[in-house]
Amino acid sequence: MIKSSAEFLEPASERELSFYTDYLLRTIRSTSLKNLRGSSQFERVKKLNEELENLINKKRAPQNFASQMRTAFKATQLASNYFRWIDKKNERLCNWVWCYLKSKTKKTEAGLEQETSKESSFFLLAEKTFSTDRDNAADRHIDILDAFYNGEADTQQQQDLLEELKAKWQEIRFNETIVNWLEENNPSQWTWAWSYLQNITQRPLEQAWIPANAIEKKAVVIATIDLSDNVDRKALIIDKMKKAWSQKKFREKSSGKKPYSISMTLNTKQKLNALAEEKNMKINEMVEYLVRNEYKKRDSNE
Repeated sequence: MIKSSAEFLEPASERELSFYTDYLLRTIRSTSLKNLRGSSQFERVKKLNEELENLINKKRAPQNFASQMRTAFKATQLASNYFRWIDKKNERLCNWVWCYLKSKTKKTEAGLEQETSKESSFFLLAEKTFSTDRDNAADRHIDILDAFYNGEADTQQQQDLLEELKAKWQEIRFNETIVNWLEENNPSQWTWAWSYLQNITQRPLEQAWIPANAIEKKAVVIATIDLSDNVDRKALIIDKMKKAWSQKKFREKSSGKKPYSISMTLNTKQKLNALAEEKNMKINEMVEYLVRNEYKKRDSNE
């Protein structure tokens, strides 16, 4: 632990650590290479900060040298204009890129066996960036940038990966069948569509993420469909889902029933479940039974 007021460096990658080491050796001649060696990245970071503190204490480096090194490294990063096509206001695009990179950077045994393939370059991005689930496209956009900036890919490799991503997106973006089918301001449909995808047992699609609310369910349905590489299977699933939804609405219309969404506490929901189980009823039947009984009491008291 550094016990001075000097700032210390926290490189996010081996690439960043190597830059700082080379920069320190190149800029401050009295830097000792021997003092910067270590058997692990963690140890090398510790040695780097100790050497930096030592140089500052001996007045051989300015107090703000850590900030200067960070600024110098930032200047070597890929320019922001290369990422401009990933519009943070385009929710569908950000969600797809985030999910795609999350799957491609995951270092599974199967993935490691394919390191000679073209897709192996994705392993150079920062996998840990995607370790936290997000509930909005804005945070996913930040993760996408961090995956590049905090990874091991150099600027040329990053450009190549971005071009590959862009070409892949062009294949996906013009298929708007699922986007156009999902209705505006219809959370019950979004929830139903998400459940439908969850219940596919034969060759199920890989789920994009676990949605936290109804709005996210709409986004995750679109992202899950977008992630599928099999165009024919994607079209078949959408077609079956649309037909199943139409049949559901027809049955509801025929029975004179409509779906309603109500909020209740977990405690109330548990009690409702218990009452329904005692009466051998479905939840909706139990609610109707309770309402009818209360209404009868109301009429008898008038």
